[in-house]
Amino acid sequence: MSRTGKDLIVSAVAGAAIIAVFASFDLVESLFEATREHEDWDLDEIIACIPALAIVATWFSLRRWREVAELNRTLKRQAGELADALEQRQAMEEQLREGYKVAAMGTLGGGFAGELRRALEPIERLSGEGLDRTTLDADEKTRLERISDAAKGGLTIVSRMLAFGDGGMRVKEEIVAADGMLESLSRARAEIDTSLEVAYRANDDASRIRVNRWELHEVAAQIVANAADAMGPGGRIEVTVDRATIDAYGATARGLAAGDYVRVTVRDDGPGIPSGLQSHVFEPFFTTKGAGDGKGLGLAIAYSLIRGWNGDLSVESEPGEGATFEILIPARDADGDRGGG
Repeated sequence: MSRTGKDLIVSAVAGAAIIAVFASFDLVESLFEATREHEDWDLDEIIACIPALAIVATWFSLRRWREVAELNRTLKRQAGELADALEQRQAMEEQLREGYKVAAMGTLGGGFAGELRRALEPIERLSGEGLDRTTLDADEKTRLERISDAAKGGLTIVSRMLAFGDGGMRVKEEIVAADGMLESLSRARAEIDTSLEVAYRANDDASRIRVNRWELHEVAAQIVANAADAMGPGGRIEVTVDRATIDAYGATARGLAAGDYVRVTVRDDGPGIPSGLQSHVFEPFFTTKGAGDGKGLGLAIAYSLIRGWNGDLSVESEPGEGATFEILIPARDADGDRGGG
């Protein structure tokens, strides 16, 4: 309780005591006047009743004070619950806004990607057929190889855009999370600078998840590549797999169902992400790289795929202290049911 509140209570009690004293004087005087007409009433007997009356008055005052104190505690608790509910609602609204934004961009990107694929596939196919000809000279072969490579690169981007657009609609299977992440991480290592150190630790080697293997490889590749780009040569990436239980409050704040999750933590020792940018890192086409150095799709694709598994992807970072990406994927029990709920 604050000092101001205590002062108010002390002042109220003191005021009540003063009023009680004056009221007792008035009561004595009234009783004295009333007993003048009754010879069998003695003033001393009346005065002797005053302590009992004071005790009764004090008991009622204390009872009232306890009722007020209990009411204050109830109001304080309800105010705290209301504040938590408002915070929870704001978190849910933010999740919904983010979901609508990603869904809209995914639909738009998927539509563009479909049109681009229809334009690039004939180019890639025809350039491949041209390379199969035996009458090509060196210059023609070089030009066709460049055309084919450019078309293949474009189709790779298109496939990623389509993955972002559908949010992970491929056939899923149950796999051991630790084994799947180790396989995905091995593939991701092949695509980053060999001077980077990648450490892997599985604190849970039994939990199972239901995902598409290609999508898991894509998620690992995008997040590891993002960490590698942030650090540059010579950095260290730590990947940890364990199990976490998300309660109802935490689940609601992240747009999930309460229960058990496989948690994959990817931590790097790069420069970190400024707090003002962290809410944008999963947005399509958002990038902190220079023009031409990045397309801003990697983390958006990873986020979309993970949400398609009914999971979540979040980031925590402090400037100069690296970044930590946390992946939550619903854990499956041995009988195939959703773990913990």
